[in-house]
Amino acid sequence: MALVRNHSTFLFTLVVLFALIAGWLEKDEYWITAEKGWGYALGIIGGSLMLVMLLYPLRKHWKMARSWFSIRHWFKMHMLLGVIGPVLIMFHSNFQLGSLNSNIALFSMILVSTSGLVGRYAYQKIHRGLYGAQIEFTELKEAFEQSKSHYEQSDLIDGYTRHLLQEIESSVVQRKVPFFAALKSYRRIVKIERIIQEQSRQKAHKIVADKEKLQLFTKKAKYLLTGLSRLRKMANYALYARVFSMWHIFHLPLFIMMILSGIVHVFVVHIY
Repeated sequence: MALVRNHSTFLFTLVVLFALIAGWLEKDEYWITAEKGWGYALGIIGGSLMLVMLLYPLRKHWKMARSWFSIRHWFKMHMLLGVIGPVLIMFHSNFQLGSLNSNIALFSMILVSTSGLVGRYAYQKIHRGLYGAQIEFTELKEAFEQSKSHYEQSDLIDGYTRHLLQEIESSVVQRKVPFFAALKSYRRIVKIERIIQEQSRQKAHKIVADKEKLQLFTKKAKYLLTGLSRLRKMANYALYARVFSMWHIFHLPLFIMMILSGIVHVFVVHIY
């Protein structure tokens, strides 16, 4: 199922990119104009799809709407319309700038679409795929605790590195990790992990002739790197959970601005 879903996403992305490139290359031919015909219809359809996207937050926060199908299906629709709507609007504008009010509406839509891509990326980092359930931090912590004892007593790391790992752990297990603290912790554990991997490869190369010694060393290194990997996953989760939380603060005002500018654009076009 996951493979089919990935192929579908890849195919959909290719179709969208092909359409955008073709539209951009043909924009000077003026096959479509915003004022009439298909260009006008695409503007209405694209704008309507952007409005339909409001149903997703409505489904999440309005009690009466919580029985309207699974939230997962609404999220899929929200993501799909968040791509199709802007694409139709781009064709409606013929990939060109127009009046002031239309430009404001266009750039508001581009900002919201770009913001949506950022949110989608952060969302995937704290969920099991794009449409899977959210990963529980306690799961990551429990997995880490199982490996923790292996590197706390490991002779493959020095006291200073062990102290850094303790600091990283203390930072990422906080209830709400500040963004820069989470970023710093993630970068530090990645750096430590790479150093340990390189040192392990070098040492293994030196003792490759002694199979028994190599086997023992490989086992120790595996336990150590597993613990580091699980600590990195905790730091990664803390970082992107914070990013996703911050993203929500900025995305909603941008979305409201897009809706308002779109309404103003439609009003001005039809009145004046």
